[in-house]
Amino acid sequence: MAKEYFVEDTVVEKNLPYLIIVDDEINFSESLKMALEDSFTISIAASLKEAKTLLEDCIPDAVLLDVRLPDGDGITFIRELKLLELMPPVIVITAYATVGDAVKALKEGAANYFTKPLEIEKLKLELNVLIENRSLRKKLTTLSKEINRLAPPFITTGTGAMKEIVDKAPMVAAIDIPVMLTGETGTGKEKLAQWIHGLSGVRGEMVAINCSAIPKDIFETELFGYTKGAFSGALANKDGLVERASGGTLFLDEIGELSENMQVKLLRLLESGVYYKVGDPRERTIRFRLITATNMNLAGPDTNFRPDLYYRINGITFNLPPLRERRHDIPLLVSAFIREAGEKYGRAIKGVTPGAMKTLTGRQWHGNIRELKWCIFKAVAVSLSETINEDDVMVDAEQKDAEAVYGCDPANKTSCEEAIAHLETLYLKKALADSRGNKTEAARLLGMSVRVLHYKIKKYGL
Repeated sequence: MAKEYFVEDTVVEKNLPYLIIVDDEINFSESLKMALEDSFTISIAASLKEAKTLLEDCIPDAVLLDVRLPDGDGITFIRELKLLELMPPVIVITAYATVGDAVKALKEGAANYFTKPLEIEKLKLELNVLIENRSLRKKLTTLSKEINRLAPPFITTGTGAMKEIVDKAPMVAAIDIPVMLTGETGTGKEKLAQWIHGLSGVRGEMVAINCSAIPKDIFETELFGYTKGAFSGALANKDGLVERASGGTLFLDEIGELSENMQVKLLRLLESGVYYKVGDPRERTIRFRLITATNMNLAGPDTNFRPDLYYRINGITFNLPPLRERRHDIPLLVSAFIREAGEKYGRAIKGVTPGAMKTLTGRQWHGNIRELKWCIFKAVAVSLSETINEDDVMVDAEQKDAEAVYGCDPANKTSCEEAIAHLETLYLKKALADSRGNKTEAARLLGMSVRVLHYKIKKYGL
């Protein structure tokens, strides 16, 4: 398929690479254009301003650049090109007297420099090699993105409960049906939602909303938007998050935290595809894919969740298993987190000792993958050697106590209810301490609403 280039306000279709010549010597540029136009589609700019204007119209395959220009130096233009997703190669054209400027340009990212007078055939050869290399890099980037889109975001052996998820998610993604993700906090529900969204091929973005993070009294205005003057403080029109999800995916995390009023309005939206901005009587239609997530039993007897909404959103359900039920994946996760933490902290950690791995695979991980990740990040940050040992992944006394209680070890001679209450108390205390008493932050750390946190604080007399 032919490329389209905007040259002098005219669309020119050619299968030739697009080249921009940036030089304030117009006669030189015109002569160079004539020498190269059998191999390239060419635009000429005599200043940085003109070059930037050309850049807005179309990204070139390569740039021939004079370093010294009437409104600045070419280094500035190179820096702008570096901000592009795939920088086109730059060849600096310079006189012998300004070779030092060319060297500076090379340090900034230019591919090469040529001195005047130019050897045209040598320049053509260099341009073709650079453009071909860029084309290959572009193909590799596209291929890498496609692989990442299709590949599971989970680091897993694909056995046990995870096998069904890895096998079925691509099939479910191809069908426009609501998906519900269940599982404990930290098991990777949002990552699964992102994968399903990527596999679905929808053009729009995935808009993620944590229903427990937005105060209930403003949730409707955040979701649906509002018009100017709809309420005190509404100084301008505002689009809602649901509008951003148009043509894409709306991901409602912790959907069990929705108020009864919002449950009714969400059900109406899902049934009719219609919603209203706050303060605007006009009916608006929208279409999106819905994925929800919860760590609650929405169909349980103690829930305030509407049954009609539950049946509407529960098209296909994926239950992500807790990490303690997929211990065979822990070594893979540990290796991945060591690489990630090493890049972040600039540490070259080679791996973990057998003793450390035994400790890691033996723990309960009630915070699931999220807890394991930050355990490894901490170990990478504090390790005194190139290998993480058992001491690096040891837990403090309070956490050890929580581990024993969490497992309801009969040696504790406590009932399961007492063990759970003890564990909750320890977790609540730690979250409140880590957040310095900020209940909103503590609720976020615990993966629960502020309302539930207040209830538990009162329940346990904290």
